Amino acid sequence: MHTRMIAALTLLAATLPASAHAAQFQAGADIFTGTGVAARYVGPGGNAQPSNRALGSIADGGFDTFDTFGFYNTGTGGLALNRQVELLSGNTYRFLDTFTNTTGAAIRTTVNFFGNLGSDGDELVSYAQGGLTVSCEDDGDGSCTGDAVLALVAGNNGLAQAAITPDRYNARFALDVAAGQSVSLLNFAFLARDEAGPLASDVAIARTTGQALMAAPRVDGLSAAQIATIVNFTVSAVPEPASWAMMLIGFGATGMMLRRRRPTRVALA
Repeated sequence: MHTRMIAALTLLAATLPASAHAAQFQAGADIFTGTGVAARYVGPGGNAQPSNRALGSIADGGFDTFDTFGFYNTGTGGLALNRQVELLSGNTYRFLDTFTNTTGAAIRTTVNFFGNLGSDGDELVSYAQGGLTVSCEDDGDGSCTGDAVLALVAGNNGLAQAAITPDRYNARFALDVAAGQSVSLLNFAFLARDEAGPLASDVAIARTTGQALMAAPRVDGLSAAQIATIVNFTVSAVPEPASWAMMLIGFGATGMMLRRRRPTRVALA
């Protein structure tokens, strides 16, 4: 089967109902809008409202997985920032941030996408490569506990430099923005957790879903104009309807396999 099809099949598994994932929990509407939480935020970034730069961040995500995640805390000076942040189907938060140079000269800067994770300094990173980071909260003996397992996706073309140290996620992007130009950065945060607690299968789900987002980032609902400004992903074409039908069949089998697996406690080497 074609590599893109395999990646798309894995991604669609994240969008199936919870029953197909052995009782996966459902992430909540935790996006900070300035007055409360919702499943979507569209509006100015924090540099337009300096007293509230965390607009569009996630307050929790479920099981205290985040302590305010997903906003730019450095490097945005001189650029107007507009955000579109939403909770997509399948426990996937998507951040689309558009930076516009409203000055008469080019701007070269490094912006930092920041997240405070809920593990309070005890984060286990099981995978970090090529713009994808998979991590979970450490229970003290090298096993995952409490919070959801995270797949944090910062791009697939080498522009992002991402790391967790120790429970702070930072993804840095070097931008060159011409006068009058707009460029966008796309980030994803996927959460996997059995309702009874994080399992080995959740680490596998997080990694495969993160890799699928790397191969075929979810741009459903975005306009062609928005997609054209994205600089940290090479965006593939959207699959044809016949391909989506094949994906559904493939993921029906994936869900059955996950349900049949014996739940196991996850320990990271």
